[in-house]
Amino acid sequence: PNKLYSNQHRISLEIIVLLHSRSLMATIEHHRTEATGPGWQEHFVDVKRASNTSSVGLAVSLSLSYVTISNFASLEERRALLDSAADVDIDDDEDDEGGQKRSNHIMFASSTNTNCDRYSVETLLNDGAKVASSALLNRLLGFLDGSREHDSGCDDPKFISSGGGGKMSNLAEEVFGNSSDLRGMETIWYGEPDETGKVHPEPKVNVYTEGGHFAQHGDGMELTILVVLSDEFEGGGTAFYRNLDLIHEDMDVEAGMSNESHSMLPVIVAKPSAGTAMIWGATLQHMALPVTKGTRAVYVGSFDLKSRETALLL
Repeated sequence: PNKLYSNQHRISLEIIVLLHSRSLMATIEHHRTEATGPGWQEHFVDVKRASNTSSVGLAVSLSLSYVTISNFASLEERRALLDSAADVDIDDDEDDEGGQKRSNHIMFASSTNTNCDRYSVETLLNDGAKVASSALLNRLLGFLDGSREHDSGCDDPKFISSGGGGKMSNLAEEVFGNSSDLRGMETIWYGEPDETGKVHPEPKVNVYTEGGHFAQHGDGMELTILVVLSDEFEGGGTAFYRNLDLIHEDMDVEAGMSNESHSMLPVIVAKPSAGTAMIWGATLQHMALPVTKGTRAVYVGSFDLKSRETALLL
């Protein structure tokens, strides 16, 4: 009897140790560092929660981290977007090709953005800017679906031209529910109506002059891309926040931090070099901090990807 009890006791201990080991291994497997790959880097916003996700794709989809992609936009593409925005005349009363008066509603200040001129590529910018914008989207989707055949559009050897690999395919799967042939899907951009009701979709070129900022917000679409177009400014940058419940009315814009009703400071203030892209998920709270000198310009757009069949029903 004593021997039988001893064996049962030993077996019970072995089971407990085995279960504990499996639990410990699961914890270790999910306690990861920021992911990285050729030309790209993940950045944790909520370190505790992001490090316990199984992948960069899941962390981005949950708005716990974002990704930077270096050498993403060529100098020629950046110039095409900047030059086209500079050519827009806010006092221009000429008709567009459809005989409608061109609206510049995005030039007006609002409660959420100050000294920030916003130019819709589709409705305000020229064909050169549209070509550059299309190339950037095509490049991003090729990067996300792991394609190494997409055209980089640039001869610069430093320029990102390869797919992002399996981790980026996982990101696409988590965010869009699909990781193959993303360029064959329909892109649905976030749009804003002007005072006449005409919708001006993203992507847009945002130009911030001294004091220019955009208050804290979440974008609400599946993915956002921001490409830095200029380096000649001081201050500014994109601040990311861990608390998903904060709203811009609670923000001290000048300081780039919350007022006494919230004690949280930005977790990260990102100021990547011109040509770098950043991508993040739907609810990640962020704001454009005030520019103190010069002009900061970014290309930015939030979008969903849908099958062509689904898009026709929207």
